[in-house]
Amino acid sequence: MSDILRHYFQKEKPQFHQFLAHCIVRRALRSVPEMKLSEPPVVGIVAGANPPVYEIQDALTLMLLEDLDRLQTRYLEPLAVFLECESAGTKTSRTLERAQEEILFALKGKKAIFAVVEDEEGLPELFRTIADTVVYLDKPTARHIQSAFSYCVGIEISLEEAKLLTNFSLFDLTLAASRGKFWRKVVDAIQQEKTKSDNPNEKDEFCLETLAGLGQAGEWGRELADDLKAWQAGKLPWTDVNRGVLIAGPPGTGKTTYAKALARSCGVELIASSLAQWQSAGHLGDLLKAMRRTFAEARKKAPCILFLDEFDSVGDRRTVRGDNALYVVEKINGLLECLDGVEDREGIVVVAACNFPELVDPAFLRPGRLEQTIRIPLPDHPAREQILSWHLKGALEAEDLAVIADRLEGYSGADIEKLVRDARRSARKEKRDLKLDDIVSGLPKRIAFSQEDLRRIAVHEAGHAIVQAKVGDGEIVQLRIELDLNPQGQVAEVGFLEVAKSELKGSTRKNYEVQLMVHLAGLAAEELVLGEIADGGGGSAGSDLASATQIATEMEASLGLGDSLVHLFPSGSRQVRELLLADRILLQRVEATLDKAYEDACAILEANKPAHEALVDALMQRHKLEGREVTEIISGAEAECSERLQNLKVGLFHQPKVSG
Repeated sequence: MSDILRHYFQKEKPQFHQFLAHCIVRRALRSVPEMKLSEPPVVGIVAGANPPVYEIQDALTLMLLEDLDRLQTRYLEPLAVFLECESAGTKTSRTLERAQEEILFALKGKKAIFAVVEDEEGLPELFRTIADTVVYLDKPTARHIQSAFSYCVGIEISLEEAKLLTNFSLFDLTLAASRGKFWRKVVDAIQQEKTKSDNPNEKDEFCLETLAGLGQAGEWGRELADDLKAWQAGKLPWTDVNRGVLIAGPPGTGKTTYAKALARSCGVELIASSLAQWQSAGHLGDLLKAMRRTFAEARKKAPCILFLDEFDSVGDRRTVRGDNALYVVEKINGLLECLDGVEDREGIVVVAACNFPELVDPAFLRPGRLEQTIRIPLPDHPAREQILSWHLKGALEAEDLAVIADRLEGYSGADIEKLVRDARRSARKEKRDLKLDDIVSGLPKRIAFSQEDLRRIAVHEAGHAIVQAKVGDGEIVQLRIELDLNPQGQVAEVGFLEVAKSELKGSTRKNYEVQLMVHLAGLAAEELVLGEIADGGGGSAGSDLASATQIATEMEASLGLGDSLVHLFPSGSRQVRELLLADRILLQRVEATLDKAYEDACAILEANKPAHEALVDALMQRHKLEGREVTEIISGAEAECSERLQNLKVGLFHQPKVSG
């Protein structure tokens, strides 16, 4: 290691991939005499697929430094010109003209010229004519890898272990090093993935047509596949193709699997990355370099699907505050530039995925970028049955999987996959074939409620149903009081009212007040029938009280439906609690709105007491009622009540007079 390089590394400790890039570049150029002459060299560097261009450029710049004074100023004066070259199949006239201008500029300024390419054919013809030499980069040696782990990660590995790692790519090595002492697990996972990809029989050949529960996302993907084929055939301009989409949904709903299936159905390559991968490169400058490298790779492999996972972690410039604000803004601006800046991304369809779309900066969602937001929900019953069957791969064909799917309410596709995997493991331990009991034993055990607790739940859910039936928007689909547990065995739902919403339309304050009444009707029913309320209506983020508070706050501070037209926060924001704690007047207005909705719900329940009682009795007997049955029970109770009232009136009219 030279004195200058040693001084630089002491001053600013390199990242793992930077260290290895310096090693392989110095090794390749060690025998190039032009690097040691006074005249600036002209060198082509063939680095293979996905070259670490920026790290190679840094290494070359350091090698050109003659003294430490230049290093102290961070070589603000450019020491060399680095040509932007593309592979032979993707060269454009604009790229060639720019390369020629840069070569002439460098020659006039007597600067070194370097071109980093995947293959030698990517070198411009003028460059080949004047080049001193063309060198080929090799993989890092075992000692390089050993030194990188020691110096950059602080982990000592043996030379034998390092030799085994020489077969891995620079990206895989960097990924392993970023996990610290767990690097062996990462290496094992990479090796298993490569083994699987080398064996076509072990691949899961899924596409959009074989995946269940995609909904609108499946339709969007099939349209994209048709458009890409038409574009490739020259029948459709790129401007008419859907170029980006934001896929949102709970964890485990198959967003990553969707991207893989989309690429397969479209017949194009999938390139995947995320903010976490970019950030692993180092500070902001390294992150932006890694980001640009990903898009550069996508341009080379177009047409392709560029999948960006965990997109909500990128941030939102509207909400960022404090010392970290500038970092987030620069990061977002860099990604926006990659999405649609001066560089053309024809042939690249960007699919971003996240759990919380409300946390995504709106600038990403405008036309030309991520033009549409599509949600992938948790799978419904038919989808759960299909997903279960898919992962069983032909096993248990004679069994009724619908019964199992019925108990998987709230499970994601990933949860169902794990359920089957655990069941197979149980069967392997006992050295036998898979049985249905193996699946059933993996389901969370149901909790047996006392009749008193079950009745309270029935009273609560029937209250929601009565108010929904009387004043709510949309039809009741199902009402149940069965206990649902999430895949971790925790109580997720003890009762549920499912409503099919009507078509989207503009909502007035009255419409929102009705929503509040339905949300609060369960607690109102408990107080009217049982004399007190329990804690089941509050607590969690998705509870009745939390939902009602969110709606009431948005009415007052976001939608212009309260006492003020001031817009304080966007709808769907998770900052309601902070806003209410900071603004006592707003808190009072929200409380008044909720109190009125609660009183109105009580009034509706009082007026429909017989129907509520009939619905409670039916739930206690059957635990699950379809929407049609709920409507019939309410109508029947009303008819019976009307008949009784009519008979009472007739009886009073015909009572014999009593003489004095």
